[in-house]
Amino acid sequence: DLKTDKKLKKYDTEEKFYAALGMSWIPPEIRENQGEIELAIQHKLPKLVELSDIKGDLHIHSSFPIEPSHDLGYNSIEEMVKYAKKLNYEYVGFSEHNPSISKHDKDQIYSLIARRNDHIEQIKSSNKNIRIIKLLEIDILGSGRLAVDDRSINLLDGAIVSIHSSFATNKKEMTKRALAGLSHPKAKILAHPTGRLLNERTGYELDFDQVFDFCKKNDKALEINSWPLRLDLPDALIKQAIEYGVKLIINTDSHAVGQMNLMKYGVAMARRGWATKNDIINTLGYSDF
Repeated sequence: DLKTDKKLKKYDTEEKFYAALGMSWIPPEIRENQGEIELAIQHKLPKLVELSDIKGDLHIHSSFPIEPSHDLGYNSIEEMVKYAKKLNYEYVGFSEHNPSISKHDKDQIYSLIARRNDHIEQIKSSNKNIRIIKLLEIDILGSGRLAVDDRSINLLDGAIVSIHSSFATNKKEMTKRALAGLSHPKAKILAHPTGRLLNERTGYELDFDQVFDFCKKNDKALEINSWPLRLDLPDALIKQAIEYGVKLIINTDSHAVGQMNLMKYGVAMARRGWATKNDIINTLGYSDF
């Protein structure tokens, strides 16, 4: 009995030390006095998601010349698909920024997306290992409308939607704007939901109770963006989203092949927010996904 045994004991692993205390080992990421001690005593800690659980990355920018509103990727679709195979992924989603709406009319935007689709179809015919999902990262405009019209959106398997402008908008209006964009039937994921850039900007404010409620009711996913300057959703919001029953997705926002390795940082954030494999949709195999 540890209480009466006064001798100093040594353990060569944390696991053995926790076991001697009658507790499950607590992963370092959740040692924050958020109820994990009580759960460890009851042996009821969740099994946290791991990097090896990830089956695909859905936020990837290739160098395909889609003439986007923001930055283009550095590597070709083929190079990124090849690397996804190396990472043992089952699927990958290309989500370049939408073509610039200030430099193109609707027909030109349609034509650029159609051209990229044709290119993806060619790659699919010669690549049976990785499923390729046709997405775009589409701006939610100040009005809440998406920057691309429905005719062009219908060329896609789905859309990742995000806010890149007017960050000073008040919380109520920003929430209304985000949910208006996310309510489009093809919009499946809200990317980097707080818009923060670490040490650079705080991002914008959303009413996350409303956002969680909307996502849960309408089957939308919130992104955990692995980009080291973003790490967005932050861990406290990940934990709240999970308590609400909202589904999450961990993406890298890669603009080059090497950046596809950033997934580990998103997984680390998910673990800090107590996420299990079941909370993260890109741990699903392709057909379930």
